[in-house]
Amino acid sequence: MRIAVVIALLGLAALASAAEYHRYKVVSVVPRTAEDATVVRSAVAALHLEQWTDPRAPGVPVDIMVPPKLVHGFLNGLKIRGIPFTIKIDDVQALIDQQMATQRSADPHPRQFDHTSYHTIDQIYSILDAVESDFSEMVSTYTAGTTYEGRPIRAVKISSGSGSTKEVVWIDCGIHAREWIAPATCQWIMDKLTSGYGSDSEVTELLDAYDFHILPSANPDGYAFTHTSNRLWRKNRVPYGSLGCHGTDPNRNFDSDFGGPGTSDSPCSDIYHGPSAFSEVESQAIRDSVLALASQMKVFFTIHSYSQLWMTPYGYTSSLPANYDDQYRVSGVGVSALTAVHGTRFEYGNIADTIYPAAGGSSDWAYDGAGVQMAFALELRDTGNYGFLLPADQIIPVGEETWAGIVAAIKAI
Repeated sequence: MRIAVVIALLGLAALASAAEYHRYKVVSVVPRTAEDATVVRSAVAALHLEQWTDPRAPGVPVDIMVPPKLVHGFLNGLKIRGIPFTIKIDDVQALIDQQMATQRSADPHPRQFDHTSYHTIDQIYSILDAVESDFSEMVSTYTAGTTYEGRPIRAVKISSGSGSTKEVVWIDCGIHAREWIAPATCQWIMDKLTSGYGSDSEVTELLDAYDFHILPSANPDGYAFTHTSNRLWRKNRVPYGSLGCHGTDPNRNFDSDFGGPGTSDSPCSDIYHGPSAFSEVESQAIRDSVLALASQMKVFFTIHSYSQLWMTPYGYTSSLPANYDDQYRVSGVGVSALTAVHGTRFEYGNIADTIYPAAGGSSDWAYDGAGVQMAFALELRDTGNYGFLLPADQIIPVGEETWAGIVAAIKAI
């Protein structure tokens, strides 16, 4: 028993202090039965390993990051139990280093969209300033809130200007800090809308019919931290006193069965729900912006990664919304259009059954709290070969396919 406790503490210390991930591996484990899943969950808990994905069903891989000191023992345990696994990422830090190398050469104050690399929050905001200036007749930005560390949470309205009563399409990205492909996709969509109006018939038709409100980085403090200190940070950066822990998961902080399944009351947990519903500036910013637009809002999209999923409410229960059949139909249209672009396959359905039960999520609140009848949460590429560390050369194809899915869904509503 004492040995197990020591191992667990060593694992916790390794992850708590690690700003770098040299020789950390991402192991894809495939529980074949409920008993296998229990064994894997117990090992993850005992060794304080970080799950990149959660078990959804027997036969579905679970991605787990394992520090070098624990790799041998963890893999041996799986072998003894006969639980299949593969190593998807051999050295996490090597992938991080590749991403950071491209960023070091990037313009610190870009004035136009560039989809060849990921951008810092300051670079994103520099681009927004330029776009607002260059497309002043179409683009206006507003501050939806100010973070704990003093950063603005900036949103963008893109409109053809032909009336103030048009229906609204809402898209937010990056509420989880480490999911870099999400803010990159929001930037791609903004570029598509601004550069395409008047020259691209599809974009022109959409902007003549709808106003787009886009929040490219819903968690600026956490996102900035992933660029400077810990690439795999998920939460915001609010400190919790003597506990020495930081951060609430903003996507567990909405008033949708707050504190329910898939959340934690420990501030040290990656899924800490916060002290109360809407205690966090990030969730407040989305709440206040959406409520101000709710009477005109046609559809709400929140963009995450990874797993290739298109999901509807609810996350906190397997019970289905009253209009689930219509949500499911629209999801299917969106997924079909997305897949047609590059062959990327998405699963779709309600959150609780498609990925895992999770309370306090924004799309559930948008449906229940704001009355938006079409609310979707998308998990973009990939299925674990790179996970949160998707290479920058996939930004453009992800943008292309996500845009196709969103456009098809809008038209199908």
